[in-house]
Amino acid sequence: MKPQDAAPAHRAGSDAVVLVPGSAAAGEALAVLSGSPVFSRFEPDDLAALAARPRALRRLRVTAGSDIVAEGDAALDLMVIVSGHAQVLKRSVRGEQHEVNRLGPGASIGELAVIDPAPRSATVRAVVDVELLAVPIADMLALAHQRPSFAIALLGTARQVVDLLRSSTNTAVESLQRSLDESRTRQALGQFTFLLIIAYTLYTWVLGTAVEVKQALGRSEFITVPFVLVCTSFLLYFMRSTRYPARFFGLTLENAGRDVLEAVLWTLPMLLGTVALKWWLVNHVPAMQGQPLLQMFGSAATGQATYTFNPWLTLAYLVFVPFQELIYRGGLQGSLAHFLTGRWRTVMAIVGSNVIFSAAHLYVSIGLSVTAFVAGLFWGWLYSRQHGLAGVSVSHLILGFFAFEVVGLGVLA
Repeated sequence: MKPQDAAPAHRAGSDAVVLVPGSAAAGEALAVLSGSPVFSRFEPDDLAALAARPRALRRLRVTAGSDIVAEGDAALDLMVIVSGHAQVLKRSVRGEQHEVNRLGPGASIGELAVIDPAPRSATVRAVVDVELLAVPIADMLALAHQRPSFAIALLGTARQVVDLLRSSTNTAVESLQRSLDESRTRQALGQFTFLLIIAYTLYTWVLGTAVEVKQALGRSEFITVPFVLVCTSFLLYFMRSTRYPARFFGLTLENAGRDVLEAVLWTLPMLLGTVALKWWLVNHVPAMQGQPLLQMFGSAATGQATYTFNPWLTLAYLVFVPFQELIYRGGLQGSLAHFLTGRWRTVMAIVGSNVIFSAAHLYVSIGLSVTAFVAGLFWGWLYSRQHGLAGVSVSHLILGFFAFEVVGLGVLA
């Protein structure tokens, strides 16, 4: 055995004082031991007999940052923390130390060595200056042969060790579960990134094609609707492969009624905002001058086409919007919020998903793209609040229909 293993007091940053049996300091030490869980089952006479043994009790002071015991040391003493806090560190197979527990006043160190005299299984390091009481395990075992009541109490200590081992097993299981969850998250993140690359590459092709189709036919739905359906198929594949529940992607009817009502109330100010935007456009954009404030209920200015309501286009919009919200809010924003970390992860998820959402409208016009980004921030906030697609989809339907059919923000398209 190495000299430094003889007692923790010999370590750098620590000192020890042997308590004289019968002294006031020894009496105070007994009071501390009796209040510690590891010695709670010992009779006062048994503790007094332990304190009466020569050099049985020592008071240790360990400075912050110093090791109280080190992994691999000989386990010679059972210790009780009187004041201060310490961290329990376990070395990994790579040689790195990881904190597995924190100890405070009353906590014990080395109780496992009472029933298994193996080397220390972990390092205990003082976080701040720590004061401890050290009891030689050899003295405890010797006293157990002399006093049956002491042996019975020592058996109680062994039971505490068993309880500690059970707790450690539960902690290990929880740690393993966390590792499995992290592995699952990494796998899902890889799939998410791959599908995002594929989808955005497809979008780059669609962007040019949609512009040509819009110029030739006046509408781009022949390209954009199939594109959304393809992206939805990618998302459904992602949902199935990750095995996350449907609720993870906002597909839930729980609190749907409340969410829809809340969404409608929050959307009302946005409707007023579209009217205000139309008023500004009519007064500042030449192409909009002379148009009614509400397109659906007004008459067209001289030389301008009369508004005609298209029920089929509206029906297609009603079907189209929930798929959009599933992709951008349930798929993109929800996944980003899950994969990102930090206090700003929700904000980053909202902004990141809306950058893609607004970019998907660039083939129409920059004005529509900017408007979609602003509206998308609102819907992103609403989704982060409700964690469901019902309210967000209804808000999108109301605001979109009102803005482009009722108010008529045609200059943005």
